Amino acid sequence: MPVLPSPEEIYAARTEKGAWTRATLAEWGIPWPPVKGWKDELIARWEAAQQGHTPPPPPPLTPPPGTLDFG
Repeated sequence: MPVLPSPEEIYAARTEKGAWTRATLAEWGIPWPPVKGWKDELIARWEAAQQGHTPPPPPPLTPPPGTLDFG
């Protein structure tokens, strides 16, 4: 299961330009390219885990159909 970072850890992991690396997002279970709302979803999963609930599974690590991967 991917690491569930806290909201503070999410923002602390930003690069100097204010983005997140593909490797960091993959470690957290976020597909590349990240879809809109990924931070909110990740924070919601972390909060659920803190309350003793089983967080929902992360989205698949494959990009949505029709997206291009320039990596």
